[in-house]
Amino acid sequence: MKKISENPSARKLLDLVRGMETLKGIFDAVPLASTLFPDVQTHFDAFNKIKEQSEVLLVPDRFNDTFAQQGWIAYESMSMEAMLKAIEIEKKGGLAEAEEFLANEYGEDMLKFGIMRCSGHAEFRKRYRLIELAKDDYLAARYHACVPLLLALVDGLVNDISKHVGFFAEGADMTAWDSIAAHESGLGTLVKIIGLGRKKTNEESISVPYRNGILHGRELAFDNKVVAAKCWAMLFAIRDWAGALADGKGEHKPEKETSWSELIQQVSDIEQTKKALAAWKPRSAADLGHLPCDGRLDSLPEGTPEWTVAWFLANWCNRRYGPMSEALVDYLDTPKGKKAGNAKRDFGCRVLTAYHIIEISDQTPAKSQVEVDLILQSEHTTETVRVSVRLIYSDAENEAVIWGHGAGSWKIVQNGFGKVIYGR
Repeated sequence: MKKISENPSARKLLDLVRGMETLKGIFDAVPLASTLFPDVQTHFDAFNKIKEQSEVLLVPDRFNDTFAQQGWIAYESMSMEAMLKAIEIEKKGGLAEAEEFLANEYGEDMLKFGIMRCSGHAEFRKRYRLIELAKDDYLAARYHACVPLLLALVDGLVNDISKHVGFFAEGADMTAWDSIAAHESGLGTLVKIIGLGRKKTNEESISVPYRNGILHGRELAFDNKVVAAKCWAMLFAIRDWAGALADGKGEHKPEKETSWSELIQQVSDIEQTKKALAAWKPRSAADLGHLPCDGRLDSLPEGTPEWTVAWFLANWCNRRYGPMSEALVDYLDTPKGKKAGNAKRDFGCRVLTAYHIIEISDQTPAKSQVEVDLILQSEHTTETVRVSVRLIYSDAENEAVIWGHGAGSWKIVQNGFGKVIYGR
């Protein structure tokens, strides 16, 4: 079986590192080389960072070698720090302790992040209500309820995404080119383990979510946190597989050569992102002295989340649904005309006459929450409704980027207006 580190994107970097190590050895062995070629040393300094970062490319293989037979696999959106920690714990404290650590990683914050990523794919969105119910059951320790539901969701998702067969069906192909989750040591291995036949009724506790035994009523003690956490990990890995297919990785593509200058630029970009994340902090009360306000655009700093909300609401007041639709998060790449029609359908049923921006909460470098009072008029009455509007700072591909450190714009998540446009 090939390794994940043999994927084209990983192998390219590892081969460059090995080649650079050879070159550096030659350079160090030549007297006066640093004097004759002083600029080369600058590249070697960058190389040291590249070499250090390249070590993480080996971690998914180490993780799968340690945990795949237990029902855990590495996937793109899984925390690299968690993988490394689990490997370390398994070496020092054993498998059971490492599995407990991994299960505890799937807490409320992890699920919120994972489910938010799931909402970016159409087939997952169809099942969003049930995924949320599974989350509620899991957080309430109702593992007997969430495990069968997640197993059923996984089967249906793979069926609809592959347009072929379900995850546990014979002949299911869960591989994708240049992928971690969809590597043959990942989902391809996982489906064989979880899909094993369980022909005898078992009352002993299990730690692997054996699909056939659980759904056919032969495994009677599957309801524990480790089994449930593995189901969530499987769901998120399938989301990454679906993303790989959407990116055209279902079939092999010709490899693009990466130059040293491109590689060094990538490292520089990563370092700048790390520094920006470390330096980020939410705006203070002094930074928000313009609040509360009536939302006039000239009274708000342009490019801020509150300015975007005010711009959106000003267009609502004027019933300009086309511009409104452009400010909403859209993961489906909906045509402009249809987006405008959807906005008119959702927001055109209420008459907005005024609004007041009350409060702002900068929650992450790419997410803010804005509290707004909406003054809505009907035929005989006027009412004030407070809504909490969530905004995501994202680029043209709907990927979150750090506000002020990347080409992006604030986009509004429409469900913040749910109780106004949907009556809830």
